[in-house]
Amino acid sequence: MREILELCVEMDLLAQRAYRVMSLHCDNTDLAKTFKKMADEEGTHVSWWNDLLGAWERGLLPDLVNDTDVLTARLASLRTELEVAIPGELQERSDDEMLATAARIEFFMIDPIFGELIDLTEPARADRRHEAYSAHLQRLIEAIEHHYEEGSLATFLAGILNRTWRDNMALNVYATRDPLTGIHNRRALDTHLRQWSAWSARYGRPIGVALVDIDLFKGINDARGHAFGDVALCAIADALRRAIRSSDLLVRYGGDEFAIIAPETEPVEFDGLLKRIVETVRDIDLRDAQEIRVPLSVSAGGAVAVDPPASYPRSPDRLLAAADQSLYSAKQSGRDRAAAAVILGL
Repeated sequence: MREILELCVEMDLLAQRAYRVMSLHCDNTDLAKTFKKMADEEGTHVSWWNDLLGAWERGLLPDLVNDTDVLTARLASLRTELEVAIPGELQERSDDEMLATAARIEFFMIDPIFGELIDLTEPARADRRHEAYSAHLQRLIEAIEHHYEEGSLATFLAGILNRTWRDNMALNVYATRDPLTGIHNRRALDTHLRQWSAWSARYGRPIGVALVDIDLFKGINDARGHAFGDVALCAIADALRRAIRSSDLLVRYGGDEFAIIAPETEPVEFDGLLKRIVETVRDIDLRDAQEIRVPLSVSAGGAVAVDPPASYPRSPDRLLAAADQSLYSAKQSGRDRAAAAVILGL
């Protein structure tokens, strides 16, 4: 994992240095300002990866990639291609050549591999990271469109660059996100939970897994229709986003069920999270077509694994089964409540 993150740092440093040189030696004042801004933004990207590298070194981030050799080789190849794409004596290049260099830099930076790494390492911040990079790329697209005539080959290629980025992001969303609520899907849960469980066992750090079930959801659909049921699902997903921490991963686990991975969460803190979830959903002010408030509630349960360092990782199925046991207790006790978490390892 270290080498993967270091390669990401190296690539953004290459881009930052190139943009800095172009900002200092570009004849066009507007382009120089654009390159300066992009250099500053690349500095922010370098900080992202360095922060993640620091977290990994402190044992706060798991090895989230299974086939590290393949990913490392891919990143090393991209870095080599990027180095070749940045010409020597960049300060002596014309404005057109500098813009072409910038386009080549961003062509390598829109590779889907970076988006996947951000989603894996920072699930709670991933949307903001993607939005920040989208704005970064759009800055270059607008500079190219302003510099060249409409309909020119350069503006056409800039459009392709933008379209490729958006298509890559769309494909990533289809693979890992629930299309209705926008939160992560079951596939993302399987990937993250396996890696976080391995991290928990390796370092002896607690990990919590929560399951949240909407109470009597079938009755909502039957009484008000599936369209209203979808609105209720989205409202609850939004409430759960507010209730969890930025480090937690929220997943749509099933039709009316959600799951949450909560790394670095002691049992007492985890029980507080479950109660906060129930209270936050209970406070949702959802109105029907007649402006009548429709009460919503959930039942919540979970499990916390607390194992010594260098333990054998607990299987995701075992963690989810224990969480489901707790959730069943909440339902049997009358719903609209959080059950005590099952503690594994004590």
